[in-house]
Amino acid sequence: MGHELVLIKSGKKYNITELVGNLSWGSNIDAVSEELTFDYAYNDYENIKKYDIIELGDTVILFNEGKALHRYKIMDESVNGRVSKSYTCYDYAFYLNSNKTIIQFKGIPASDAISKLCDKFNIKHNISPMSTSIKQIYKEEVINTINDIMDQVKKETGSKYRMEMVDDTLTIKKQTDLLIKPMVRNSSITPLFPVTSAISNPSKSTSVVEMKNKVIVATSDDKSTKIFAESSDTANIKKYGLLTEIITVDAKEAAQARNIAKNTLADLNKAVEDVSLDLLGHDDIKAGRLMDFNEPITGVIGRYLIKSAAHSEANGLHKVSVQLEKVS
Repeated sequence: MGHELVLIKSGKKYNITELVGNLSWGSNIDAVSEELTFDYAYNDYENIKKYDIIELGDTVILFNEGKALHRYKIMDESVNGRVSKSYTCYDYAFYLNSNKTIIQFKGIPASDAISKLCDKFNIKHNISPMSTSIKQIYKEEVINTINDIMDQVKKETGSKYRMEMVDDTLTIKKQTDLLIKPMVRNSSITPLFPVTSAISNPSKSTSVVEMKNKVIVATSDDKSTKIFAESSDTANIKKYGLLTEIITVDAKEAAQARNIAKNTLADLNKAVEDVSLDLLGHDDIKAGRLMDFNEPITGVIGRYLIKSAAHSEANGLHKVSVQLEKVS
């Protein structure tokens, strides 16, 4: 097995790789937390039982060639007869999904607001500067608060940011800084080649069902119909029909209404191209990152956002299945 799994228990490390099977891990752009699952050889005979040391709440670290890739907390256990147990683990972003909080921001930069949230739950963080001013009270899940802050940044500036756990640190970067070009080799004596040159099982669909070709920014005051700004695409309205989105903001955000209308239209006024395919595995392939493809048979050509990545390793072969969305 190329990847190794190390159990951290009471400050001690145990390499449990030899007892692990069906190892798989993955990420999804809609759920910040990365999940890892594995089967663990288990037997209730007295002379074997001493290896049954895993407990809920323990930490496991996924290694590849001596490099720590990711840390996970063991949160679910299933016993399968007398010879096997199955475990499900989540990285530290699990705590962003599983905690609600009450917090008020009084006009601080978006990146400072997210840092403040992470500090509150002792989550290490590395967050790119985002100057959008956040002035709001939140009473909800931490992850929803972070998503709302990043959505405000996107609407005001047009810049998209993505978050992921890098080892044990929540990392937020501009999407444009997350382009990867992973290379692999078939054996130690063969040359490296791009994983995108050896795709399998590709499928593609294109849809305009979610398209919006007109955006109206209006007041959030329930007693008023005041419109602050509008933006539309005449050509696409003529071709596809009128498809309208309404964004509501309070009076304090009215000065940003024109930017919000323009940036929201740029984000929604397009056909959505979804692709799924399989690749040789590489640890850099994670949800939220970008990859370039040039596959002429299926027309998978251009730059794509990784929406999900499901890794597995069996008989020493690392594979990954990805869901992609075209961005350019």
